[in-house]
Amino acid sequence: KKDLPAEYGKQWYQRRVRVSGFLYSEIALALLLSIPWISCKRWHRIFNSSLVALIGSYVNWIFICFLSCLVVLFADSIREMYVYTGKDKQVDVAGASTPAAQEHILMRLFRAQRNFYITGISLFLLIVLRTMLTRVSRVARLEANYEAMQKQAVSAGSMNKKLLDENSALKKMTEGKEDMLEEVKKMEELKDQVKAAEKKAATSKADAEAMRKQSENLTMEYDRLLIEHQKLQDLITPSDKKDD
Repeated sequence: KKDLPAEYGKQWYQRRVRVSGFLYSEIALALLLSIPWISCKRWHRIFNSSLVALIGSYVNWIFICFLSCLVVLFADSIREMYVYTGKDKQVDVAGASTPAAQEHILMRLFRAQRNFYITGISLFLLIVLRTMLTRVSRVARLEANYEAMQKQAVSAGSMNKKLLDENSALKKMTEGKEDMLEEVKKMEELKDQVKAAEKKAATSKADAEAMRKQSENLTMEYDRLLIEHQKLQDLITPSDKKDD
């Protein structure tokens, strides 16, 4: 079989450089996500930034594109490994090639294995990074919600305490007002009793006045009767004297 053209080898070199650069980028991003002093709150701010939000709207398509490219490269590296595995033995059996040809085949096999490991690790790290970014974003969102809920709970607790204090103050004011209402009721009852006593006194006074007038009338009637009785006695007394 003829050797592959130099242009094909150059293309494979460019692919290897790109995949290696992508692998190094994945390792750097994984290390960045693993840094302990970058809190999830800061990651949440970064994820909520306008630039990341713009990229996040296309993140699924970007992930699918990179995944598809890495799967294709991984499958091609497996194919090359299968092609060049055992080819050096075939050359030895044929005995028609020089050791340089066998070394060339081994070099191609080494490149295929190297591409296999690079693309395989890149593919694995891509899936791991996807999971890590999803989990970090979710944890950051949960922490932000937890902080918001904690602030709401603190504000609700302070508001509840304030309402309890106001309720206690209102109870004290109500108790004082109840005492005042009881005093007012007692005063109203006393006023009613005084009014009733005044009515009774007025009734008694009216009865006494009526009895006084009745007594005066009786006295006058008695005096009149005495006068008439005296007149009758005076009339009767001269006639008795004549009879004598």
